[in-house]
Amino acid sequence: MMFRYTVGTVIGGILVATVMTGIVSFFVTAINTNTFPPILHEWVRAWMLAWAIGTPGVIILSPIFRYIGIKFSDDPRDN
Repeated sequence: MMFRYTVGTVIGGILVATVMTGIVSFFVTAINTNTFPPILHEWVRAWMLAWAIGTPGVIILSPIFRYIGIKFSDDPRDN
């Protein structure tokens, strides 16, 4: 079964998306404003937009990538 959502997978997806978009938006904002660390309110604004776009993508695509990873795995515990 490819799409098996549990509370843990949804919470894990939200946490991964939060950290991922926060780090990426931090560096993108720093590059765009030529200040390091970037100005806090500009970073938070960029982070909110990135989180709104990135979180649904992570939640939807993570079971697909998990399924593909298990198909390519040769570990007997994955079967």
